[in-house]
Amino acid sequence: MHTIYLLINETRDKTYIGFTSNLERRIKEHKNKKVKTTKNFKNFSVIKLEEISDIKNARQREKYWKSGAGRKKLKNIFKMVPSSNG
Repeated sequence: MHTIYLLINETRDKTYIGFTSNLERRIKEHKNKKVKTTKNFKNFSVIKLEEISDIKNARQREKYWKSGAGRKKLKNIFKMVPSSNG
């Protein structure tokens, strides 16, 4: 199972969208500054967007959430303006 997730940086109003087969490990990598794109995130919230069984469809959905249409939908869902950051 693959989890598509959203990180919201609480101090800089930035977002990051990614997917992983091990969400717990991936969040630890973000917290330990192992991910270049999010290493400057001080505090962040984690939101699971979807769980998808196969990697091909997970990549397609991640790409959708990173697109203009996906970010617009996130804006409507969370009442925020996600920045394009990954």
